[in-house]
Amino acid sequence: MRGKEPATPTKMAIGMTLTGLSFFILFFAARSGENTTPNESMYSSGNFRITERTLNNLRGEGVPEDVVEKLGAKAVPDDVLQRLQSDGVSEGVLTKMRTEVVDEKYTGEAKLMEAVLPVLGPEQAQTYRPQILRHSYLFKVSPFWLILAYAVVTLGELMLSPMGLSLVSKVAPIRMRGLLMGGWFVATAIGNKLTMIGVYWDKWFQSSFFAILGACALVMAVVLVLLLKPLKKAMPGV
Repeated sequence: MRGKEPATPTKMAIGMTLTGLSFFILFFAARSGENTTPNESMYSSGNFRITERTLNNLRGEGVPEDVVEKLGAKAVPDDVLQRLQSDGVSEGVLTKMRTEVVDEKYTGEAKLMEAVLPVLGPEQAQTYRPQILRHSYLFKVSPFWLILAYAVVTLGELMLSPMGLSLVSKVAPIRMRGLLMGGWFVATAIGNKLTMIGVYWDKWFQSSFFAILGACALVMAVVLVLLLKPLKKAMPGV
């Protein structure tokens, strides 16, 4: 069976494919959560967070822009509030200006609406309550999705990262071996830098986020597959 062991480039292609599949496992997990229709009991004990994604979804449902802007408003700094207070601005207005509901986590519908009420007022808070609850609700999925995704990505990592380093050590000229192995870690560092895509976590649907990551990984897997023949010719026995 030793002669049937895949070549190192093949192992790397398999590793990248497994990495992409792990992201698609998370995609299906997120999709199952997003398709959940919460009921009143789930609202009463669930967690909520108003994010930029929430605000965009509210706009998409036709919620007036002034309501969305109030929900997304940042709190006014304390020194500004003190100056306004000294100028005679009413406490009701100051309360709205110091209240910030965006990006805060609330447990239970009552806590969320308690925070929203001073910002929107009783009428708007009640009118747009269903939309606010639906789009700020933080769904939960089974932890087994995460366990499965980690199992798959771990296999992918074992077939990708060590294999890449091994490949560099085998094919690099002896005098440049240390330098080129360092280059492999530089490539890894660049990949870590690209994880700044995380800034879109609160802007996109979670399923879209994982789908894009999975698609990128599978595209690179296809690139590696297309390079297998020339790599094997250039590196016989590796």
